[in-house]
Amino acid sequence: MGITNKQYNQIVREYERLRLNNVHSLDRRTDEIYKKIPKIREIHNEISSLSVKEAKARLLSEDVKSSDSDSSLKETIARLSEQKKRLLTENGFPADYLSMHYTCEKCKDTGYIENEMCSCMHAKIVEILYEQSNIRELIDRENFSTFCMEYYSDDIIDENTGLSSKANMIETLNICHDFVNNFKEGGHNLLIYGVIGVGKTFLINCIAKELIDRSFSVIYMSAIQFFHVLEDASFHRGENLSAYESTVQRDFYECDLLIIDDLGTEIPNAFTSSSLFHCINERAIRKKPLIISTNLALGNLRDIYSDRIFSRIASNFKMLKIFGKDLRILKSLY
Repeated sequence: MGITNKQYNQIVREYERLRLNNVHSLDRRTDEIYKKIPKIREIHNEISSLSVKEAKARLLSEDVKSSDSDSSLKETIARLSEQKKRLLTENGFPADYLSMHYTCEKCKDTGYIENEMCSCMHAKIVEILYEQSNIRELIDRENFSTFCMEYYSDDIIDENTGLSSKANMIETLNICHDFVNNFKEGGHNLLIYGVIGVGKTFLINCIAKELIDRSFSVIYMSAIQFFHVLEDASFHRGENLSAYESTVQRDFYECDLLIIDDLGTEIPNAFTSSSLFHCINERAIRKKPLIISTNLALGNLRDIYSDRIFSRIASNFKMLKIFGKDLRILKSLY
């Protein structure tokens, strides 16, 4: 999905405004120079006249003589251009003062270099994706480059797998990197679970930043936010259908990645259960990945959200358990 057509069109219009501003700015600089250095107006007029002759010469250049004439015209235009630059510098102006100035010299403020998207347009798209992700400030601090393995111990062992907290996290990180690197081919769903403070949300933010930087749309919602927005949109659907379709259909069902953090912190009821099942189902139909994190143990997850939901999660999600010491307490000690 990336960005919507509306958002893309807004970017295109922004480039159009940039190019128009560039033209107006050049016109103002030209008027200024014509007043201060009248000779340059004469040079411009002569170059324009010669350029027309050059174009005609190219159309009629069928023999050596006309080709020689074409070469002579180019040399004259080049000489006049150098004279113009010299006049500008002698009067304290940059040599390129009467050239078009672009915000991005690489794409000339078009957003594309031939058929490839320019880095400046990519940056604009990423900026939009950051804004709509809901976690811009968090992922600036919490990402793979700031992830610290020192908080995970070799001494804490999981009885079921025999892995230490550190070995488990190394394996989990590899899975998360694989999730990101293969996302374009159709990423799978992730359920990240473990007790409070072991780094689940940090890990989610790492994934979110990597995908946003690659121009994928990511929507992050805490479980409380998610069900509140969904409830508000659903119960007022008849009053504002467009708002419902925008919030639910586009943001929750069509974004490239939806993240529901801290599932189980909301007040569970029939609405939250049915909404969660519907969300999982709709995104599965659209082949859109979903990441859920929870402090709940798997047994509690089944008890709260029914066998039907747990079965859907168990069969469609890769489950990543994180365990270890409470990182919030550890970080407060350093």
